[in-house]
Amino acid sequence: MRSGLKACLPLLFLAFLMGYALSLYSGPVERGGPMKGPITPYFCPEDHCALRVISWVNRANSSIDLAIYSFTHDDISRALIEAYRRGVKVRVIMEERNVDKYSEYEKLVEAGIPVKLDENSALMHNKFMVIDGKVVLTGSFNYTNSADKRNDENLLVVVSPQVAESYEAEFNEMWSGVYGG
Repeated sequence: MRSGLKACLPLLFLAFLMGYALSLYSGPVERGGPMKGPITPYFCPEDHCALRVISWVNRANSSIDLAIYSFTHDDISRALIEAYRRGVKVRVIMEERNVDKYSEYEKLVEAGIPVKLDENSALMHNKFMVIDGKVVLTGSFNYTNSADKRNDENLLVVVSPQVAESYEAEFNEMWSGVYGG
């Protein structure tokens, strides 16, 4: 009997470890579903990423900092302008090479939103927004209709002051003209 018990101990220990590990796992993340934790993933076009961005912009109370590679989505621009008009501090950095007749650059500037163009030799390929120093929206999703309706894209919403602080530091470096430093 004792030798049989000794033989089972490693298996029992392994079962205990697996049970413990599973207790730490909260289960699969529901894509685009109600947020159950600090990170919610969305995938375009099926999860309507532009609507998710607009929803978060509409919730902003004090600040929005946006670094974006390509920005041609009228509805997101409109939401940022409305946030600015209701007193939210909005700052935008855009990749200079993507400012053309289709970009939202002129609309934002005309509304009074401070917009800086990335003028360094490398592409400013970031796509992130920091809201109220607490929420970060990031991923492959450019703020364009193609990204929202045709491309395979992703958007992560991260609710974390610690993560937001890192992104805010990066944004502030770029805002001051330091890129890749």
